[in-house]
Amino acid sequence: MDMDDEVAEAWRPATPPARLRELAARAPETARIVASRIGLSAELAEEVAGRAVAGGPDWFGVLRALAAHPATSSERLTEFAAHPEESVRRVAAVHRATPKATVKTLARDSSAAVRRALAGREKLPRKVAALLVADDSAEVRLALVRRVGARPEHLRALASDPDVRVRRVVAALGHAGDADLTDPDPGVRRTAVDKRPAAELVPWLDDLARDPDCRVRELIAQRYHNRTPAVLARLAADAEPSVRAAAAANAFTPVQQLTELAGDQSLAVLVAISENTTAPPEALARLVDTIAHSFGDDESVAGQQEREEVQRLVYEALQHPATPPESLRTLHALDLWPYFHPGNAMAQPNWPPDLLVEFGLSYCASTVSGKAERKSFAAIDEARHTEPLGDVLAAMVRSPIYYLRRAVTNRHTPPEALAEFVRDPARADDTSHLDAIAANPATPVEILLAWAEAGVRHHDMLKNPALPEPVLAAITACPDTWYAAEAHWLLEVRELRAGTETPC
Repeated sequence: MDMDDEVAEAWRPATPPARLRELAARAPETARIVASRIGLSAELAEEVAGRAVAGGPDWFGVLRALAAHPATSSERLTEFAAHPEESVRRVAAVHRATPKATVKTLARDSSAAVRRALAGREKLPRKVAALLVADDSAEVRLALVRRVGARPEHLRALASDPDVRVRRVVAALGHAGDADLTDPDPGVRRTAVDKRPAAELVPWLDDLARDPDCRVRELIAQRYHNRTPAVLARLAADAEPSVRAAAAANAFTPVQQLTELAGDQSLAVLVAISENTTAPPEALARLVDTIAHSFGDDESVAGQQEREEVQRLVYEALQHPATPPESLRTLHALDLWPYFHPGNAMAQPNWPPDLLVEFGLSYCASTVSGKAERKSFAAIDEARHTEPLGDVLAAMVRSPIYYLRRAVTNRHTPPEALAEFVRDPARADDTSHLDAIAANPATPVEILLAWAEAGVRHHDMLKNPALPEPVLAAITACPDTWYAAEAHWLLEVRELRAGTETPC
């Protein structure tokens, strides 16, 4: 039988123990395979170990396999831990059954690779870990802080480690105290800011808002790290567009700064304003003016990438619940969004009523069927030229045509028509339109409050830019923590803007 056949036999699950013993005695190659087998008996492991210890370098692979095997005795592991071959000691260092006294001895091993392996073992005695905290090798200390179950006191001791990689891990784990916020390495400071809630950063905001690293300032400008309007006002004037964009996206940035940022020359800043759900109408109005003046024709846009960013900006401005009606009219006239869909516009609250009626009629003209729908369509088409537009929108709400009923979304639809729709028993299962009413700024407070207290349609209510505070307060009591948290921070924003700024 050649060596390949013996190797295959050594791996074969059905090979009898007696044959495995023979194979383990034949050569280091087959002995290593036997020493690696699952289910190896303690007796055979000891027999193979005796032969391997007596062998030369060709048997080191067998020793490594045994040093990792559960069947190896603690006595043998102690012997392996003192072996002259570093790789054998390294494997013995992580074995669960290696005695504590041996583990402590390995903490002073001459090889940093052995000590590094020891630092990452599953169970590491407290006193041994304390020795490794002061290890000369940064790789050992790094392995120690990265290990699962690293002790807080050891992490704190390494918060000022000379190796930046160690400090970054300690900062990420939240055990650096405040040292990580003033660390000379910007990566440590970024990690420290990113890991902390806003409340813990308040005493440091002024300093961090002036940090020389723009990524630190950018993180500080984000809502989850900063809710202090005065600091956000400073960040909104930062020289770096990425920092200004972060401030533009923050719900707590003051209205004055949001409005100023709406005239920024950076597309990233403008997009951030358009995506800020609490941006007020005056900021959105200026944003549309900026779009019209800076990107109103093909010559204003350089390259495909910028064109796509402009289209994204226009799309978000069209979708924003606070974009003023006449600003929407301006955007529509610019025709910068190539995929404008009147059906989508029907689902947005701020379109001027004349455009909304036009969108609704043009969108469903080819789908009207049946006597009732044709009669309703004709009546609304005629009324838009002779009747007040509020009455036309009310007629659309009552129409048998599904897409014309999307007028329930529009803020110009009379509140009494919305209330009539909600109270009509025939509309009880019309979830789509009822959800749209929840997002409509014109919906009567009593309807929104009843829904909020009943725990329904919160998601669409939170899209309502004029949601009354009693409704928000009712949502904060909702058992759904996400909705409650969103409502809570909206109340916080309003409290900050109260008296001096426009409510979102």
